[in-house]
Amino acid sequence: MGSCQCLAASVTCIIYLCWAQHGVLTAGPQQQRSRQQLHATAGRQPVCSKWQALQAELLWRWSYSQKYNLDKPIGAWPTATVSVSSGPLGKRVTDTFLATSHEYLRVGDYGDERIVSAWANIFKMLSPSPVVRVGGASQDKMTRVPGDNVWIALKKFRDATNCRFILGLPLFPKNSIGMSQKIMAQSRKYLGDSVIGYELGNEPEFWPNGLGGWGSDGKWKAGFEAYAQWFHKVALAINPCGSKKMLSGPGWGNVNTQPVSWLARILYQGKECYLRELNVHFYPYINNETVTATQLLSQPLQDFGVSKYKDYQRIGTKERLGIRISETNSLYGGGRPSLSDTLVGALWVADALFAFSDAGAVGFHLHWGIGGHPTEALGQPNTGVQTNYAYNVRPKEPPLPYPSVHAPWYGYLFWTIAAAGDYGRHADANFVPVWVQNRGRCSANMKIWALKADMGDLRMALLNKDEARNCNVRLIVDPQYCKKAGILTRLLPGPEGIFSKGMITWQGQTYEGSGLTGKIQGSKAVQQLMPVKTKDGKRCKFEVPVPSASGAILAAKWSR
Repeated sequence: MGSCQCLAASVTCIIYLCWAQHGVLTAGPQQQRSRQQLHATAGRQPVCSKWQALQAELLWRWSYSQKYNLDKPIGAWPTATVSVSSGPLGKRVTDTFLATSHEYLRVGDYGDERIVSAWANIFKMLSPSPVVRVGGASQDKMTRVPGDNVWIALKKFRDATNCRFILGLPLFPKNSIGMSQKIMAQSRKYLGDSVIGYELGNEPEFWPNGLGGWGSDGKWKAGFEAYAQWFHKVALAINPCGSKKMLSGPGWGNVNTQPVSWLARILYQGKECYLRELNVHFYPYINNETVTATQLLSQPLQDFGVSKYKDYQRIGTKERLGIRISETNSLYGGGRPSLSDTLVGALWVADALFAFSDAGAVGFHLHWGIGGHPTEALGQPNTGVQTNYAYNVRPKEPPLPYPSVHAPWYGYLFWTIAAAGDYGRHADANFVPVWVQNRGRCSANMKIWALKADMGDLRMALLNKDEARNCNVRLIVDPQYCKKAGILTRLLPGPEGIFSKGMITWQGQTYEGSGLTGKIQGSKAVQQLMPVKTKDGKRCKFEVPVPSASGAILAAKWSR
């Protein structure tokens, strides 16, 4: 376990991609023994008809099936053998771990009564009660409280989706107490109990004046001590001791930007009065402009971020206070075009959800920024579902803000099926151990995770994050999964492989041709796999070919 045998000497490898600690074939961390490393078009409105899009999709799926017959292992591909145990149970997945984050500036678009049903079709895929964070840089740049029109739109959005809100409160302005109290009052008036918490401040280390706070003399004081005192003063004023704890903080800009002791200070001064949980942000610590797909999806980069997060998690666990990653995505600053908005982004999203849930976070909010703007300023590249605008739908009406699904969204759906078994359900599973028995000649950048559902089924997630290398995976499971056929579904790329923006399919379905509806198109495609007894007869195996730039979920059915 402790040795580090490099599998690849290619220049595409970042640092070292080594077996056991930083290998290219990895099993998702569960505990030490199992931690072996083994488009929608942007623009004003749809540019092709539903029929044209489906024709293109069918043509692509046919050509892909001619390239690979994925009904059985492919003889020319190397095979890795992975063992999955049904116990002991590890971390429990929070019922609504996957969540979203949105700036205040255009959040009212989701509640536009002309199109809110289409947005409901999007958000209700994730959970019966999705968690939506509204905040970000916009909350600390506020000069006035959002108007009634915003709150009315949020109420309509809530009514259509049954969502719950975490709302950002300003902390940088000198009049933060007054504005925060007004926001809380307005949210109670319009949204009631659907508001589950408030985040006080956003990325304070990046404020225009730097980290600090307003002193009793009304002057700005620099440094962490001034910040901690200001945070405490505002928190007590808006959520005094004895009332229901509703606040979270400190909202650091990344998991590695501030000392652990500073997070502990915020925790200890607030846990008895106003803190319901802690929150931090996470973005991969890498250069946005030069990062390659291989580097962004590499195991060492993820390991670094998770290890820094776990430093915080240990404090939260000790004090029995949850920590929420309230803002995150594949790259900071909205991501990079032709990288974050491709299947690269989807694979990053799916793997990160598993990694940070297993690390103990209570939520993982993928940030969509403003979503989009009617002036044709497009949403940020790493947005899962961009807000596009249809013009002249009705005479003399403003443009219609409709959902435009982009590549990263398929990673959201992949995780949802693994964690909950179907759309619109709460997660119902725990992590279970996975380890690599034999990597064979498989050198693809792969990741394998496993979750055990409450009713006993094993959901095994296979992610091939490699641009070019294919592998078969032999999954060895316990005897209670040997009697029934497993159900296999796939995430497959479009014509551009890992850099595909469109014609991506998940479970045989796609958002190509969805128009203004927000509905996934086509019939669900699943494959049944019968388990085969291992040579010793004690366990059984499933064999799954996993081409490059793809993913698969195998649900092994439990039986007595």
